[in-house]
Amino acid sequence: MKNLERLAGDIRFAGINELLARLAVVGKTFADTPELSKLTFIVKRTHADFMTALEATLSGYFSVASDAMRDVLEMQYLLMDFAINPDHADDWLTTDDKDRWKRFAPAPVRKRLQTAGVVHFGDKAESKDYKGHSMGLHVSLVPLINSADGVVPEHSWLNEAGFWEMFDHDRGLVRGLTMFIEKAAPGSPAEDEIKKDMTSFDEAGRQAERLKRVWLAIPEAGVKLHEGDPATAGNIIIGTMVGSGIIDRELIVSAGEDDAVWEALIETMRQLAESDEPVSRAAAKAFLSIAKSDDTNTTTSSSGQGERPSQ
Repeated sequence: MKNLERLAGDIRFAGINELLARLAVVGKTFADTPELSKLTFIVKRTHADFMTALEATLSGYFSVASDAMRDVLEMQYLLMDFAINPDHADDWLTTDDKDRWKRFAPAPVRKRLQTAGVVHFGDKAESKDYKGHSMGLHVSLVPLINSADGVVPEHSWLNEAGFWEMFDHDRGLVRGLTMFIEKAAPGSPAEDEIKKDMTSFDEAGRQAERLKRVWLAIPEAGVKLHEGDPATAGNIIIGTMVGSGIIDRELIVSAGEDDAVWEALIETMRQLAESDEPVSRAAAKAFLSIAKSDDTNTTTSSSGQGERPSQ
């Protein structure tokens, strides 16, 4: 309920709603297209996964949202495999369970996609994403990042991470659907539908990505602070908070040169540190900790502005 109240009217709701509506229509075009109809249930399953992920994120069950997106990821890879190997869709649908697992388990599918150059599991981001989902889904020595009862704390960044997962994996799913439709039913209504712009979804995705960058800036700044460079550490956090729109750029233009502006910046950070927005709250607390460790106002000095991440 807290997450729902916090996000009331947020662009992320509009974006996810646009996604769900699009998947519903794509599912209908699959059902109406002979070349695609046998796989209609896959589109419906992805729709259900995104519904699950949204509900789980709002309820504080990040691990459930993550597992739902792992399911979407596997379907994305299957669709890509069917696109580059047109006979594989019928094979997957008609073979017995033993042979289906042998040929279409995640490992052989990923190997074929890697060989075809469709995905690049040597890429750090793509490799980490898949491995992260695997570690979260399968029983291992790696502890879950949820709390002991499975519900993430109210102000945890994981309340935002569910949205990052949804926006990231929809882009991959759309790519997989597009590849498959172009191969199996080029020129069909399904192709027209999957290629339509999603304005709200794209805007919401950009907002989610900006917040993700703010979160990733916190450990990056921590490294610089540990190295004894609080000025760079502070600039890293402020740069990403400005870039995300959390802090008005005008507020910090002369910070470090004007004591009043510096105090205004500190006060803004104090307010954000008490807010209900998990990422803003965490970043502000990190900045205040950095500022406290530095006895001067050099953290956002004009000489440091050039070191800030690009906006």
